[in-house]
Amino acid sequence: MAVSKAAIGVLFVDIVGSTRLYRSHGDERAEALVGAALQRCCDAAERYRGKRIKSIGDALMCVFPDAESAARAAMDMQREARVPLPGEDLTLELRVGFASGEAVERDGDYFGDVVNIAARVSDMAKSGQILTTESTGSELPEEIGASVRVFDNTPVKGITESILVSQVVWDRRSHTEVFSASDIVGALKLVLRHRDVEAVLTPLKLPFVIGRQQDCDLVVDAPFASRRHLRIEYRRGKFVLVDESTNGTYVAHGEGEEKLAYVRNEPFALFATGRFWLGALPEEAGSEPVSFETE
Repeated sequence: MAVSKAAIGVLFVDIVGSTRLYRSHGDERAEALVGAALQRCCDAAERYRGKRIKSIGDALMCVFPDAESAARAAMDMQREARVPLPGEDLTLELRVGFASGEAVERDGDYFGDVVNIAARVSDMAKSGQILTTESTGSELPEEIGASVRVFDNTPVKGITESILVSQVVWDRRSHTEVFSASDIVGALKLVLRHRDVEAVLTPLKLPFVIGRQQDCDLVVDAPFASRRHLRIEYRRGKFVLVDESTNGTYVAHGEGEEKLAYVRNEPFALFATGRFWLGALPEEAGSEPVSFETE
């Protein structure tokens, strides 16, 4: 049994909605369509020195000599997915994820953290998206790296620390969508202030728990605050307040005259600047704000 280690790029591509395809077109035709779409992905991989490792139902695993090759193949796969398959009048949408790192090769297959991470970011991708890790994105040349945007962070089975995930914006339409929401999407730092305490949060320092209980990350001793009132998470490029309290949280964005949002047992995105109050309106006795600012 031959075993070796190598630094590679690992890419997973998955056809979106294949179950519906089998129901609407029947097994035989659907199988042919899926096979044709995956072959087109294989051809794209080969143009960038990639090779097909295995097919897993309607998904494909490929390896590449480096992150740039995997990124360029991923972009070609998504561009070509917009073009109907030869002899057909329909297109099949894809989701793609890739990562780079050291893997173990054994009998023509690859194993290790980088494979698990690539599979995880592929699972997170939506139709038409390409996701990778922040560390892999930093390896890409400026031509591609300029279109990489922070997306989310996620746990990966077998890895103790969360992985910061980025999106490769591969077409002009996606590029416009990202920048039109620039005040919300892509924040990498959240600063919280309460009384004389300041906490600087980044995606990898989350979740961050706020409440009345002394073992919370930020203790707010407000009369209507729950012991573990809320937590801060990072989702899809946004810092998100997730209320878990009995009395809810009042949130105001901006400065000056404030319009309050009431949040109870639900998530709420924080962007730009603002304040929030635990369990009581700002004018109620003992109510003190936590201010926030995203960067």
